[in-house]
Amino acid sequence: MSYHNDTIKIKEVVITRKKPISDPSGFRKVTIDSETLKNYSHRSLADILSEISQISVKSYGMGGTATPSLRGTGASHTQVSWNSIKINHPMLGQSDLATIPSGLIDDIQIYSGGSSMILNSGGIGGIINLETKPVWEKKTSISINPGFGSFGQYTGLIKIKSGNAQFQTVTKVFLQSSENDFRYLNNVISAEPVWETRKNSQVNQKGFIQELYYRKSKDLLSARIWYQSANRNLPSSMLSRQINSEETQFDESLRSMFNYDVYRGSTSYFLTGAFMLSKLNYFNRLVEIDSRNLSESLILKAGIESRISENIKLKVELDNELNVVKSNNYDQNETQNINAVTASVERQSIDRIGAMILIREIIDNNTFLIPDFATGIQLQIFDEREYYLKANVSRNSKVPTMNERFWVPGGNPELKNEYAYLYELSYEMKQRFSSSDNTFKCNLSFFRNNIKDMIQWRPGEFSYWTADNIQNVKTMGFESAFAFTYTVNKLVSVFNAGYTYTRATHGISNDNNDRLTGKQLMYIPENQANTSLRLSYRNIYSTWVTNMAGRRYIAADNSIYLPGYCLNNVSTGIKLNIKHNSIDMTFNIDNLFNVTYQTIAYYPLPRRSYFVKILFLIIK
Repeated sequence: MSYHNDTIKIKEVVITRKKPISDPSGFRKVTIDSETLKNYSHRSLADILSEISQISVKSYGMGGTATPSLRGTGASHTQVSWNSIKINHPMLGQSDLATIPSGLIDDIQIYSGGSSMILNSGGIGGIINLETKPVWEKKTSISINPGFGSFGQYTGLIKIKSGNAQFQTVTKVFLQSSENDFRYLNNVISAEPVWETRKNSQVNQKGFIQELYYRKSKDLLSARIWYQSANRNLPSSMLSRQINSEETQFDESLRSMFNYDVYRGSTSYFLTGAFMLSKLNYFNRLVEIDSRNLSESLILKAGIESRISENIKLKVELDNELNVVKSNNYDQNETQNINAVTASVERQSIDRIGAMILIREIIDNNTFLIPDFATGIQLQIFDEREYYLKANVSRNSKVPTMNERFWVPGGNPELKNEYAYLYELSYEMKQRFSSSDNTFKCNLSFFRNNIKDMIQWRPGEFSYWTADNIQNVKTMGFESAFAFTYTVNKLVSVFNAGYTYTRATHGISNDNNDRLTGKQLMYIPENQANTSLRLSYRNIYSTWVTNMAGRRYIAADNSIYLPGYCLNNVSTGIKLNIKHNSIDMTFNIDNLFNVTYQTIAYYPLPRRSYFVKILFLIIK
């Protein structure tokens, strides 16, 4: 009998777990994903940010202007970008969130404080980046999503996606009309409160996005176009006895973008070109204002990113932004040309320590500004665990808006740029439990911002207001956020909670007027919180959202304030699957407990309202 050796020797096999990488190193980014956005497909960007983010939103009401505030800064210090291209209006330096439908966006990224330097300059408060991106699947999907609700509101959203692993086309169309004729209690017009109906508040809005994507080997080519228009009647304040001033505003924009990305080994190259045209016409018969404004912007970005070692990457980027404005409020057509050169080095936290250094030089109409910078460091507290300590310091400059320079009367071509030193310390953790579906996330951030040479409009020597660098502002506080996901059998629960404390005060002004020193800035709430709970069982789901804001001062000396409020919104729905297709029906109740509140003084917001939407999804 013979025996054979049945042992086969093989080379050593090492099984390792890839260490989690928190990106960007030392900085914090918050993402609102497409699954969350589905619940707000018929709402504006202002609605979703005010309800589930830590951004404070000032709104004139349904159809009216809505502007954001991050970490105690003004609307012009918070940028809104589309796939990293700034879309703030060059005249105003801000974006109207009420005109951006959430249903056209695939996900939202919020870069607060110094982290905004990674995308663009000027976002002293932060940047809200709106992403539209492809899903590389070989199929065609058609979604038809009509809705209707209180106050004569009708909306429609259609999305068509088609393609394969090399080519994708995406078409999105949005329509909305509303009478906004809600009832409210007017408690300021007379000694006795009076119930009134909102008048001259109609809005009609439409928009579409067309996206084309093509990839071959390691090259990616994309083209996007976004058209948007809003025709709005603007109601009077509660003080005016609903006088019909025939006050209207028409906003129209056309944005186009071209991207080319090339990947060669450890190096990638990118080129982005964007052209944007914006029209803003405002008419008020009562005070005889007929303001007509047209702006054109050309933005070019190019850069290279190279991984010079396993965990170190280098990035260099060149930016050019040219704005041309034609306005009957300027003496002549005006231009603004801003160039920037940015270089950054990042060490990713493969061995628990990560760091990033960024330097940016801005050239404003042939004038070199003092260079900006951002530097961050992070420590992964435990090996193989997603627990991070982060700290960052940055300097961020904001160039004056074109209205601040050229508006007649009052514009000041000699304005200096605003700048701020930003400091942040944060803690982040993510813990998985018995299964990958059960997770707990926690974020806690402390911040401090010192803003210098802030531009403020003030009464001048004559009968009009002028823009000057007279204000210094300090903001400080902390942000906290918690998220818990738990699944048992077929029941899925997702709980989110956040709280923000912001102290934003006047510093010593450049004109030695110390009367306001230490006073809280107007319309900045010290306390803000939100919670949401979503439960789903098989094809039935329900969501409860609570949004709270503390008092907001409406006088610079803090003598008058708007009271705080707490809003509750509830939605429930059912999804029916029919082979590859589905029907999803949702019923919403906003302001469930009929709270009377305002975010801008004397402009009431709706009490309880209802909305129904139906989603038909066809997949081929």
